Amino acid sequence: MTRKVEIQGFCQPRFKAVKDVFSRNFEEGMELGASFAVMINGEYVIDIWGGYKDMNKTQPWEKDTICNVYSTTKVPTVLCTMMCVDRGLLDLDEKVAKYWPEFAQNGKENIIVRQLLSHTSGLAGIEKPIPSSVWYDWDKIISLLAAQKPWWEPGNKSGYHSATQGYLLGELVRRVTGKTLGTFFKEEVADRLKIDFHIGLAEEHVPRVTKLISDGPIINDLFLLMKRVFEIGNNSEVVKNEITTLNKNVMLDFGNKDQFSVIISNGIIKFKRGKIKYPDCSFITSKDRARTMNWIFSKVNDEPEYISKYLKMKGKPEDLNQIKVLFELIALEARKLRSVGIKMGLNGRIRDYSGDRAWQAAEMPASNGHGNARSVAKIASIIACEGELDGIRIISQETLEKILEEQIFGRDLVLAYTIRWGLGVGLPFKERPRPNPRTCFWGGMGGSAIQMDLDAHIGIGYVMNQMRTQTLQETKDNKYHSDTRGNRLITAVLESLDLI
Repeated sequence: MTRKVEIQGFCQPRFKAVKDVFSRNFEEGMELGASFAVMINGEYVIDIWGGYKDMNKTQPWEKDTICNVYSTTKVPTVLCTMMCVDRGLLDLDEKVAKYWPEFAQNGKENIIVRQLLSHTSGLAGIEKPIPSSVWYDWDKIISLLAAQKPWWEPGNKSGYHSATQGYLLGELVRRVTGKTLGTFFKEEVADRLKIDFHIGLAEEHVPRVTKLISDGPIINDLFLLMKRVFEIGNNSEVVKNEITTLNKNVMLDFGNKDQFSVIISNGIIKFKRGKIKYPDCSFITSKDRARTMNWIFSKVNDEPEYISKYLKMKGKPEDLNQIKVLFELIALEARKLRSVGIKMGLNGRIRDYSGDRAWQAAEMPASNGHGNARSVAKIASIIACEGELDGIRIISQETLEKILEEQIFGRDLVLAYTIRWGLGVGLPFKERPRPNPRTCFWGGMGGSAIQMDLDAHIGIGYVMNQMRTQTLQETKDNKYHSDTRGNRLITAVLESLDLI
């Protein structure tokens, strides 16, 4: 338990239990700094914040503190797209290529707009590994997506488009309005309703930003990914030809007893947990820098200083180089299979870029929105209040209702758990229930949350700077939000309203 954090802001007496839960998250050491807000019928009933902006706990989280909310950004992006539908600029059942002719390549000629919204287009990621800086180059990403072949038959399965959905929808909005999605959101939504949320952060707002505190991946998940990659290597004739006479013992060491061994002998690769007493070479990093290990599976290395700082390599240079080349070949063979999980796992960014100025300034409409719970709850309330807020109609009720129409329901190829997709939002089902059927929701990597209840007109926002990685089982056990902290808060809100 940690010392008690003073909670600032406003909370109606009937929601005292919510404020208590918010405090509990801090007391149990799960939070550094956070904010939580709820609007009902367009009015704030909770707007609280607490904690710190920095790891040293010298800068308090202020009323106007904002931070990157990752995929919570997708909800305002979906809203902007649906506004274009509402204005007759886009048709959900029209081919994407009608608005974006270059998109009609490599089997994508018949993909329709709603498939981009429902994560069923087959474009969950970029096919080939790219330097991190390319994600800031809108035209380059758009050209790669336009040329790429879908990873599965569009429309028949969902695979979470974690980064690409923002570019896909953003390009549609740009084609039909002439405005980038960040500009469209600012002019058509944020400025009109005075919402402190930014997709593409201007320099003037940087002093208010708290950097996200990254959390490393679950080592067991990383082990399963690597195990599968090496299994693919063992079944590849190309790889077998390279290891016929190779005898090497390799250590992948994450510290804290998380060591993996790769034994290459007699034309076979054996991958298992545990140490090797006398390895020919070792790659060593800490658990919280585990993503750095991705570099050994990729030719792309645009972060040499970062790699040299956080990834220690032991062994003869010729051994290290030989193993690096071999691992790159194995990863290449793994990517040739149509396994979406493998592609996404191997193509992940080496580190968290959310605190970089280039990341903040770029328009990445699926992942780099900046705001706080107050602004997220107000965005949620536009939807919860059926398109009208503060006497301003943003979108017609009829068009807005379409986001609640089920598009696909099943195990998502990327998320690896069951999800019921509406148009760009999650919908309730048995394991993810909501008290009112006309409710939708989503969240961001690390924990942030947004929820919209169109029956009770409730908009909820949760934003924090301490990212948290949890097991799939913990995620499965949480009913109302994947992250335990947000799940507690949303549960307390619903209980306070006697909805559950």
